[in-house]
Amino acid sequence: MRRISHRFRFQLLHAWLVDHYQPCKAADVGGGKGLLAYLLNQSGWKTTVIDPVPQMLPRTFKDLYKTRTTLTLEQRKALPRIDKPFDNNMAGGFDLLVGLHAHGSNLKIIDSCSEYGKKFVLLPCCVIDEPINIMPGINWLDSLVKYARDKGFEVGKDKLNFAGQDTIIFSI
Repeated sequence: MRRISHRFRFQLLHAWLVDHYQPCKAADVGGGKGLLAYLLNQSGWKTTVIDPVPQMLPRTFKDLYKTRTTLTLEQRKALPRIDKPFDNNMAGGFDLLVGLHAHGSNLKIIDSCSEYGKKFVLLPCCVIDEPINIMPGINWLDSLVKYARDKGFEVGKDKLNFAGQDTIIFSI
């Protein structure tokens, strides 16, 4: 199967989420401009971006079929956002926490899901600002899975069809 450009990771994760979960109230932690949240909301979800940097949806984007979507200014401003760093107590109002590029928040997402009995889906790209000691010879993703299991989660893994950090870990 031909690999898709990593630029479409938001669209690929959206498709994976829609295939694996019923629409629910979700938080896109570290969601940046909010493309994943926008796509989920278009699929009947109620998704809020939580990111400390105020940003607006892109004016245009392409889907997996390279069809261009143009958003109005009103659509770009209408996406629910919390422009603050993620804090564990934010999890209480959501059913699912999603972390894609959630620098410094992957462990917080797992911790808060444990505390509030929520589910998580993580597509971690790197260890930036994560408060975890990486052991020599131990993969970062394996460390994250172990951390979640130590918190009592059964953890699944899946892969998206793009080159690079393409592994999803999720609570079952």
